[in-house]
Amino acid sequence: MREISGLESLVGRYNVATVAHKKTPAKEAVEQTHADSVQLQQKPLEDILDDKQLKSFLHEMPKVDLHRHLEGDIRPDTLLSIAQRNGLELPGRSIEELKPHLQITPQDKTLLDFIKKFDTIGKAFSDKEAISEITYESVKECNKDNIKYAELRFSPVYMASQYGLDEERDVMGGILDGLAKAKKDFDTDVRLIMIVERQMGPEHAAHVEQLAEKYMDKGVVGLDLANDEFHFPPGPYAQVFQQAKDAGLKITVHAGEAGGAENVRTSIEDLKADRIGHGVRTFQDPTVEQEVLDRKIPLEMCPTSNVQTGATDKLENHPLKHYFDKGILVTVNTDDPGVSDINLSGEYYKVVKQFGFTEGDLEKILMNSVESAFLPPDEKAALKEKYSTQLSTVTEKYLLSR
Repeated sequence: MREISGLESLVGRYNVATVAHKKTPAKEAVEQTHADSVQLQQKPLEDILDDKQLKSFLHEMPKVDLHRHLEGDIRPDTLLSIAQRNGLELPGRSIEELKPHLQITPQDKTLLDFIKKFDTIGKAFSDKEAISEITYESVKECNKDNIKYAELRFSPVYMASQYGLDEERDVMGGILDGLAKAKKDFDTDVRLIMIVERQMGPEHAAHVEQLAEKYMDKGVVGLDLANDEFHFPPGPYAQVFQQAKDAGLKITVHAGEAGGAENVRTSIEDLKADRIGHGVRTFQDPTVEQEVLDRKIPLEMCPTSNVQTGATDKLENHPLKHYFDKGILVTVNTDDPGVSDINLSGEYYKVVKQFGFTEGDLEKILMNSVESAFLPPDEKAALKEKYSTQLSTVTEKYLLSR
């Protein structure tokens, strides 16, 4: 059944009892409202709203972030606070001095430059309290950006390894504590995805998979394969990810970012991926692209990050619009917002300006994200209804009131 758009749902508010064979003024008003809504849906948003209005519309629009790394969501002020409290040595004593070590600068051009930031980021995971604070601040940032549902992914082994922490007591304990505190203060719903570090081998993967199973009743909904995709393709991890699938965990795999389209195929066919992290290079093999389309596999696209890591050379060459036009389930996400110094509203702004997306296009992308969430059907249906209502309100405010 076709989804009813936010604008179309607003038209329903103007429905009045009319005689079918006689066109009354009320019926004419309904028809005009419908015609206006259709026209607005098909017109690029940047042609309707000025820059300030567009940014406000995108900020107030309810959003979903499906690809957001907890480790990459640390702000300079948060790290500075943790360092001062715990006596940690940092490559800077102020927020401005820290920024170049945490965030991408104009001088950073490669994936290695991007990864280098985690040398400093790793210093943040000093104890359970620090991890709790980082988690709380991440949800706070989501809420501030009107992200009402987010899936935070993290590597428990990486976070524990920095200071020899216990993966369960300190890492999971800290994350769950931070989420519990955030739930009291914010209305952003959060689920967790555990990351397998592919460079550490299948035995490590099996360990993380077992840990993920153990915390399924605490909000862990998925397993991810991440890190050096180019040198460590997904094939060897098929058995572990099949076990996760059998246990009821959902699967997302970093593929088609640093590696090619064949990694996307393997992730889908052998690792049974429900979603693909990035998938930028999927177009390099038309048969893989068609498989993604036919199997309705969502792509977790992160435009700014994809440029910064070299997955694509510049935003205008990003395949997001190409995939969208083909009917692939594209979603827009942040990846590492602390490293990229971005938020999700800003990502939507960039793609609207670059690709001329309409209100109808944005609603489709938003509903792609809701549909792709690692939630049971009843929760997903409730989220769809909630988002549709909120989007209708924002649409009426900025578009139908014009």
